[in-house]
Amino acid sequence: MKMARFHDFDALRGFAMLLGILLHAGVFLVPVEYWPVHEAWAWETPPEANVYAWILSVIHGFRMPLFFLLSGFFTAMLWQSRGLHALWRHRLKRLGLPLLAGMFTVVPAIRWLEAGVDFTLAQWLVAWMEGLDHLWFLWYLLLLASAFIVAARLGLTFRHPAWWLLVPMTIAPQYAMEELAFGPDTADGLIPAGRVFAYYAAFFAFGVYFRQRDIAVRRWWAVAIVPSLLLLLPAGVALLYDEGFEYAGAVWVWGVAAVVQVAFAWLMCFGSMGLFRWIFARERFWVRYLSDASYWLYLTHLPLVIGAQMLLVPWPISIHLKFLLISATIVAGLLVVYQVGVRYTMVGTVMNGPRTRRPAPSARPMVPRPEAGG
Repeated sequence: MKMARFHDFDALRGFAMLLGILLHAGVFLVPVEYWPVHEAWAWETPPEANVYAWILSVIHGFRMPLFFLLSGFFTAMLWQSRGLHALWRHRLKRLGLPLLAGMFTVVPAIRWLEAGVDFTLAQWLVAWMEGLDHLWFLWYLLLLASAFIVAARLGLTFRHPAWWLLVPMTIAPQYAMEELAFGPDTADGLIPAGRVFAYYAAFFAFGVYFRQRDIAVRRWWAVAIVPSLLLLLPAGVALLYDEGFEYAGAVWVWGVAAVVQVAFAWLMCFGSMGLFRWIFARERFWVRYLSDASYWLYLTHLPLVIGAQMLLVPWPISIHLKFLLISATIVAGLLVVYQVGVRYTMVGTVMNGPRTRRPAPSARPMVPRPEAGG
């Protein structure tokens, strides 16, 4: 069976990847302890006045849930069209090989930036054992694909309406989150954190159900997005950051915040799907190109972002200009590398399948002009 092409979901998946680059480009302007470099402005600005804290809350609140939902959708589509054996080979190629390559290139580069000159070759080879950094999602997706294949072989079909219960059930792992952030925790270790794995497994499984039942979000997307941004986001931030960037609320407040965060994540997922179906239902070359390139951009961007932040922090220029410089130069530079050295190579084939160059437009043949009177 030939797979249908969901141009809107391809574009949405690429959009989620690019949002991740913006998120990481702005983290040095938000006072989070896990990031290796910060502007002094980040610690001096209260959360309600820190525009980057708001931007990062929006992105982190729904980006990875959306990505896992779409991954579940495409996993079910591959299962329907190619079967379980081909699905597993496809996942190993598209997820496993990039993860393996990144463990010995991208992850050690990040550790080297954090450690400085004392970082040795031996540490480079085993750096991934301390954590996978932003590549953790590849490991989680491989585990979820394995679980899906087992479930499918056991006869689970993901068609019963009871799968809608995943939406409220996501409140439980969200309530168990430990980090003070609007959205889920990030756990990059080789042993997945149960609360994080359960959270993303719910979105992945619902994506499978979405495909199995052939559900589509077409209209009323604004009804999901607008209340999420104007009501749920401010409410969640107010509940979490009641003492500056510290949490000092009661247990029941944390529970209400969990409900608000889960509602935000699901509504933004559904709203984004409807919005992109409205705008990108038809194929556009530049959208498809950016969607393909976004995977390469996201896998390789983080050490470049951290290095650029370390370089620009001492510069006496506007923090907003620094954010724009980091975002624009790294995306543009990696796009050039993608076009010249990735898209039409074995690396590009592993990541996105084979791509062929567009043929150059042929020159118009010269037709001799008739002589006067001819």
